[in-house]
Amino acid sequence: MPRTAVAALLFLVLLCLPAIAAADGDAPATPAGRDFSRFAATLPPGWDGEERTGFSSGAPEEYMLVLGVQDEAAERFLAQVSVFVLPNRKGSTAEDFARGMAELQGDATEPREEGRFWTFEGEPRTQALRGRATTSVAATPERLLILITQDPENLGGKEVAASLRGLDDETRALLGR
Repeated sequence: MPRTAVAALLFLVLLCLPAIAAADGDAPATPAGRDFSRFAATLPPGWDGEERTGFSSGAPEEYMLVLGVQDEAAERFLAQVSVFVLPNRKGSTAEDFARGMAELQGDATEPREEGRFWTFEGEPRTQALRGRATTSVAATPERLLILITQDPENLGGKEVAASLRGLDDETRALLGR
């Protein structure tokens, strides 16, 4: 009789395995950490990123990281976080640079200090994603950090921006973390 009980238990477990596997497959995906050359970020399911250097003048100290989620056809962004690290050629403060950027945007709010950043909202002139953006600027004497978050459908953009970590001394100093 004990062998029959063990066999019945084993049979029951084997019957339950497909149901357990299917339930695990239906579980919502969890955000994943991703490292790039200068930053790491936690990306929600469907988000990805691409980085470039020398994107404006060709100078290697220009760095851009675009994190985003696209529609199913990969034709347009639904949300994105753009990260720029640029040389601070004019020795600008974060406040001065944010105020200058705000003047170039439509319906911009007054830049305000938020920790080590100066932040404002507005309508960027050129954008891959239509809608308002939150722009945050930090500065050291050598570099400017600009974070632009556009997420009209609340797909995790704020959380992605908040998850950014610097992977070298310079980016850690700019982020303050």
